[in-house]
Amino acid sequence: MTDFRDLLKAPRHDIYEEKIGRATSRNIDKTGVFYHVITKTVNGENHFLSRGFGEYRHNLLCRLCEERGITVIFSLTMPNHTHDVFLTPSWEALSETMKGLDANAVKFLRSKEKEKLSKYRSILRRCPVYIVVRETGYLFTLGKYIFDNPAFLREENKFVPYDCFWMFRTGHFLDAYDEKLYKKVFGLDPQQLYGMYSTMTKKEITAYSREAFPAGSSRGLFYRS
Repeated sequence: MTDFRDLLKAPRHDIYEEKIGRATSRNIDKTGVFYHVITKTVNGENHFLSRGFGEYRHNLLCRLCEERGITVIFSLTMPNHTHDVFLTPSWEALSETMKGLDANAVKFLRSKEKEKLSKYRSILRRCPVYIVVRETGYLFTLGKYIFDNPAFLREENKFVPYDCFWMFRTGHFLDAYDEKLYKKVFGLDPQQLYGMYSTMTKKEITAYSREAFPAGSSRGLFYRS
């Protein structure tokens, strides 16, 4: 399957990530409620390792989401890309949030590495990838995919710029998150979700998802806080 529009509509149970290429305004499904947004650096360069960047980006993301009534579900900053999952009142609100976030993120990076990153050099790819999520099972396995994304960095005792899952472990959530949402959507509280993601394999999570959230299930996907 190579057509981007078909990928957005396809049921996903075993699939954790697709190579869907560069997003443009012509191939984004703008009718969703839940979105997985991926932001990448140009040429895969590890710009996000700049000290303090991950926390700065996440704090700004939370503030911008609060202003527009968007709920953050998962968020991760890797050395050269980010994963964010949202519940949004509209794609337009989310798009404006990401534009403001990326513009300020670039300013932060340039201020930290003035000699290396001139104002004429592109840091981020022009447009984030927006993947609409329409099935509870896919949303659940997507959380596991994001949780596992930096596993190789942790194993090598390398730096992960930002990982939201400390909030799941401790129960201390920032305001842009809704701690009650996870129970309503998955039937699991954040601590239970963290326990499953941290102890179960991808295969086990997929098997659980198939049983708990049958194909086509929309349980909780239209929950509003």
